Amino acid sequence: MQDGASIHTARIVKRLLQEMGIEVMDWPPHSPDLNPIENLWAILKDEIYKLYPELEFMNDTEATLEALIAAAKEAWRSVEDRILYNLSITMPRRVQAVINANGWYTKY
Repeated sequence: MQDGASIHTARIVKRLLQEMGIEVMDWPPHSPDLNPIENLWAILKDEIYKLYPELEFMNDTEATLEALIAAAKEAWRSVEDRILYNLSITMPRRVQAVINANGWYTKY
């Protein structure tokens, strides 16, 4: 994903990606949700609050941060491989939807 952020457009990054043979897709500015990682973040957030609902209302303290990190690790371990696979195989459909929408919003 290359969304125009300076860390993505730096010459050193572009050169490294080219050397690694990684093809970069221009990222449409009106489709930030194209990336399936956004869906994964939502899945993880739901799992964290399902496992530890009290985290949603805890104060911002060091203890809360530690609890959140532990909960995130547990939530990550609970994500089944099939979910990751299913999200990854949606990329061609996501890309085509953005092309069809001329770079504007899609259902993704």
